[in-house]
Amino acid sequence: MAKLKITATDSSGQIHDRYTSPQYINGAYVGGTGGLTSQTGRQIQPQVYITGGSSTSGSIIAQKGRKTFRVTDGTRTGDCVLTNSGTLAAGQMNIQVNTFTLTNANVAAQGSATTSTYVTYTAALSTGPIPVAVGQTIFGTGITGTATITAINATAAGVANVTVGFTSQTVTSQPTTTCNVGVYASRITNKFVHNFGTATTNPIKYRYHLAMPDTTFVQVVYA
Repeated sequence: MAKLKITATDSSGQIHDRYTSPQYINGAYVGGTGGLTSQTGRQIQPQVYITGGSSTSGSIIAQKGRKTFRVTDGTRTGDCVLTNSGTLAAGQMNIQVNTFTLTNANVAAQGSATTSTYVTYTAALSTGPIPVAVGQTIFGTGITGTATITAINATAAGVANVTVGFTSQTVTSQPTTTCNVGVYASRITNKFVHNFGTATTNPIKYRYHLAMPDTTFVQVVYA
């Protein structure tokens, strides 16, 4: 098993293992590293739920298994397992992978508790290496929990439209913003990240960097 490289800063302030290779493409180095996100530069930033704490942003400090990492939330340190969900239980973590960026995204308000709404965005200004598809997660909508794309609707006058499903809640209209569509990582190395696949498909391996998704690379969320 190839372990994820971890960036570390020594007592003199020298940073080690910051980059995965000399390849600098589309404004970023290819791949990424773990390490404390308080360090200079970009480090992969997971969401973690260490036993005794709560779900919060964290840092990867070591890889302990194919899907298990030693992480810290700044107060606690523990081992967490990658999961395919935005809602974590104790001992779980996720790593967000953005495969497509939605420009001028707008979430339709729903006046009473519901389990779905729709999101519109400007098709021509949105980009990423993986087309928007049913089953992907949409991030940054203000919806609580995991918002999953359930339908791709017709594009009219350059405005694309997707339906998203989620646990029952009241949805308020969000200001026009940038949202990301993507998946959660089931496995990650310094240059590749895998999704969880489905009941009928194997996990897909993507090339990634720690910058916005473009026509070649997906983005792993970083700090």
